[in-house]
Amino acid sequence: MSTIRRVVGGALFHVPHPHPQPHRPEQPHSGPGPGAAARTGAVTAVSAAALFLLGVNTTGINTALRAIAADLGVGTTALGWAVGSYMLAVAALVVLGGRLGDMAGHRFTLVTGSAVFAVGAVVAAACDGEGMLIAGRVLQGVGAAALMPSTMAVLRLTWPPERQGVALGLWGAVAGLAFAVGPLIGGAFTDGPSWRWLWWAGAVWAVLVGCAAAVVLRPLPRGSGERGVDVPGVLLLSVGLTALLVGLQQIPAWGAASAATVVSFVVAAVALAALVRVEARRSAPLLHLYLLRRPPLLAACVGTAVNTLFLIGFLYFFNLYALSPDTLGYSAVRASLALLPYGVCVFAVSMAIGPLCDRVGYRWPVAAGTALCGAGALWLAGVDADSGYGAVWPGSLVLGAGVGITLSAPSAAGLRVLDSVFSGEAAGIINVVRYVTAALVVSAGTLVFLGEGAARLGAVLHGAGVAEPGTHTADRLLSGAAQSGGQAAGPAVREAFHRATAAGLAEGFSSVMLWLGVLALAAIPAWLVLMPGRSRSADGDAASG
Repeated sequence: MSTIRRVVGGALFHVPHPHPQPHRPEQPHSGPGPGAAARTGAVTAVSAAALFLLGVNTTGINTALRAIAADLGVGTTALGWAVGSYMLAVAALVVLGGRLGDMAGHRFTLVTGSAVFAVGAVVAAACDGEGMLIAGRVLQGVGAAALMPSTMAVLRLTWPPERQGVALGLWGAVAGLAFAVGPLIGGAFTDGPSWRWLWWAGAVWAVLVGCAAAVVLRPLPRGSGERGVDVPGVLLLSVGLTALLVGLQQIPAWGAASAATVVSFVVAAVALAALVRVEARRSAPLLHLYLLRRPPLLAACVGTAVNTLFLIGFLYFFNLYALSPDTLGYSAVRASLALLPYGVCVFAVSMAIGPLCDRVGYRWPVAAGTALCGAGALWLAGVDADSGYGAVWPGSLVLGAGVGITLSAPSAAGLRVLDSVFSGEAAGIINVVRYVTAALVVSAGTLVFLGEGAARLGAVLHGAGVAEPGTHTADRLLSGAAQSGGQAAGPAVREAFHRATAAGLAEGFSSVMLWLGVLALAAIPAWLVLMPGRSRSADGDAASG
């Protein structure tokens, strides 16, 4: 039972362990002797502090978007990179981070990851333009890729087998808390000293985590001492994902048919195709892609991708809409409070769905959760320039219920029908899917948001007899970097810009929600076809080896 708990727990919380560890003498867990409880508590505190840091960093930026845009004078494309570049770095390196933890020891990866994260936070906090901001976010992603796998691994090495479930519960509670309060923390810093303090504080927190890990985790194993990292796999995955995101993100600036855009997509296709070919031939690959021939794991990837579309996408695009003075006009704190019911709903439902799935299986609850995601998104697609918060919160609660159901259940369902020997590799694949989807929803969603929003903005201005702005100006208006009446010569023109910007923001937000809703509903048949029912799932453990 303890083995099953550990395997399923790794799936529930998306902790990658990409390769089975070699046989070596088992390290003892903390026993009942003197000081054991204190040591376990100290290790748990370090793990929780690192996990909380990562959770707040992921969600806190969303309520600071307009302030960042106004301060640095950047548009929605740059904001997309500020969020997406972090996700991209984690996606490319999170499996490698787990591998390094196994080889060099998780104390090493926690200390090193904290240091890299802190440097990235300082760069982002001190930035004077979009290039420096994105560079800092990439460094933070590199540090997070090392930190994330080790936050769970140190608990598994410390807590006794019969109490692993308690450890997993604590881990999940901290993750949920960080997700719920991250926007509030980001909003408080933004409305208080500055949005930059989100990262100044993060840098201090990361240094404290690293120092604590260096002391507290000293008794933990030093790692397997193995040599060898799949360098070709890491490089091909990084190049392929980066080229894909660059191509999508830069379409507004380069044009869809430009040589630069075409080259980006060609490089992405070649690199990812080479990744599949190379990984199939290596004895110790970064990702065992042959596992994707197993329908339940494909289903887990589909369910995880749908969940991430809304877990990240809704927060990002809602804040672009809500923080503008031309629409809801919320402060950063008020926007985060407006999101609190959604976050609480996600947390509460995700905590309650496990017992239900234990009784009835995962197939139909996840299908229902995906349907709720689609329904909530389609509700939000009806938002227009005159809508208030009363038109948003019902849809956000429906969406929050769907996101809560699909937060961990798809990955748990997929790993449950695989033999435990494959759990590490499969969890690594699911992790990559989660972070790649997070980066894609911001980049591709920004393309929809800007395209539809700018078109609507221009149409309203044209109807009012005001000259339409260029793409760059429209981008800055929709991000909040430019005031809607900044070019106005009189009250009539200021009012025209106000109405046009509000219409553009509402159109951009509703268009993104429409497409996300359609994608969610389209994923339901794929999930049902790929994921076996309860009776077949129960037999899968024995047959999947």
